[in-house]
Amino acid sequence: MRKLFSFVVILFFAVISGACINTFAVHELNQIAVEYMESGDYHSAISRLESSIDLDGAIYESRYNLAVAYLRIDECEKAFKQIKEAQKLIEEEPSVYYTLGVSSNCLADRIYEKKNDDGEIEKITYSDPVIAYKKAKEYVDYLKIANDAFDKYATLVPNAQDVNSVIELMNDNKEKITQTISTYNFKNE
Repeated sequence: MRKLFSFVVILFFAVISGACINTFAVHELNQIAVEYMESGDYHSAISRLESSIDLDGAIYESRYNLAVAYLRIDECEKAFKQIKEAQKLIEEEPSVYYTLGVSSNCLADRIYEKKNDDGEIEKITYSDPVIAYKKAKEYVDYLKIANDAFDKYATLVPNAQDVNSVIELMNDNKEKITQTISTYNFKNE
């Protein structure tokens, strides 16, 4: 019985110390990634943050920072996925909602715009009416997600310096939603 108790105690401390080492490593990787982002090396930051998430995917800062890094290199879909994961981990963090709004807006923009090889933005049109309707619906859905996220951000930090610009963006999104709904004649659900 004494051996079993000793074994359980040793196992318990091994698990706890392993978790502490992982947490330390994750925070260290996050710090290094932030330094890379500050210097503009987003690809190196992404590499560190992905490693951080591999060690412990339950730390929202890793997911948040990864979303920001992906946005910096114009990877809207990957940013959106990571910020949604961060949102699951922490519900009342304003920066998560702001970044969710930005990534949603980015995805909406990508429906009708793309960058050519010179980095210039080109408009995308859809000749098939079924695809055009589907893309319009997707566009509206992303804009609604963005506005919900921006609204939550403004609610959480009503005195933030950028709240007025966020509200302007929300109003622009509302106009785009109304115009798209009118053009494609679907209900504002």
